[in-house]
Amino acid sequence: MNICKRIKAYWDSLDDIYDRTYFLIVIIGFAVGFLAATMTVFEDIGAWSYIVDYIGSIAILIIGIWTIKTNRKQIGHIALPIVLNCFIMPASFWACGGLHTGTILFFVACLFTVGVLLNGWTMYIVYGICFAVQSVAIWLPYFYPDIVIIKPLSTETAYIVDFNIALLFTSLALLGITSMVYKAYADERDKNQKLIQRLRNLSEKDELSGLYNRRELFIVLEHLYNEDKGQSQYVHLENGILAMIDIDKFKSLNDTYGHLFGDEVLQKIAEIIQNHMNISLAEMAFRYGGEEFISVMNSDSKETALSRVEDIRKNIESLTWEDHPGLTVTISGGVVCCADYANFNDALKAVDELLYKAKKEGRNRIIV
Repeated sequence: MNICKRIKAYWDSLDDIYDRTYFLIVIIGFAVGFLAATMTVFEDIGAWSYIVDYIGSIAILIIGIWTIKTNRKQIGHIALPIVLNCFIMPASFWACGGLHTGTILFFVACLFTVGVLLNGWTMYIVYGICFAVQSVAIWLPYFYPDIVIIKPLSTETAYIVDFNIALLFTSLALLGITSMVYKAYADERDKNQKLIQRLRNLSEKDELSGLYNRRELFIVLEHLYNEDKGQSQYVHLENGILAMIDIDKFKSLNDTYGHLFGDEVLQKIAEIIQNHMNISLAEMAFRYGGEEFISVMNSDSKETALSRVEDIRKNIESLTWEDHPGLTVTISGGVVCCADYANFNDALKAVDELLYKAKKEGRNRIIV
């Protein structure tokens, strides 16, 4: 069990799909070689056959362990297919009866490893070398029959059984390698997609509040004022409402209760604002800067939008704070219709002026 855990831990530590494929081929190559050698013992076709196969399987394992210990992965990726195709397989082919057995099928599986371990010109060069060596190994017994240690199997039935066993091991090896390679690819793809999504979130969203950031706000407003109706994924101009809110006396709150509590206030308020957005109508909430937030809402009138922003204000005012039970946090804000302005700069200026007016009139209010 300890060995299995260590293998699993090493597998999880591999980030590159080629490294994972290499590790798989080492494990599967050793297992198939060991099983094939054991089967030749039961077939009783000669000591050399299983001695060569056992040595081959151990050689695969040694190369794999050496690669892991020295961390010379690039050398290991080249060495393994060369040793498999140019040394282990020819020796096994000659020791197990040549073309009179199913060993020839293992040549295909071993050549397959070149394609999954290497790429570019290295792959083509190594493949050419391996194919040339295997071709020589296949043709040599034709000119020098004595090179084949084991003579032809005595009966047609024995040949069919041996060929069938070789077919089973070869197909299982290829099945195991391809299925695990696809899984490794899928894992790597999912990891990359999560990374891309995380990077996208970092570029689009404010880390503290979880709302979209100022940069994304300008992108949305640019689309809103230059939309292609029917194509835009954002709120349409005729129904677009811009609401800006600001936390009242936030600097004083930070100075009195500390910045960590200030961050908590920002997060709570951001959560309330986000919960009041209708995502199905493409509504979005943004942290505009510091303690200021902006919502791009979808509404048929300023009055309806005002009612919704008032709900946000009341929800924030009713918040209770565990560490400061007597504290009440309030907001001030303004609401404008986007269609009333020629561009988003004018709309932002207008809603900012309404926010300033709300502050001047006593705070804790929303003005249209």
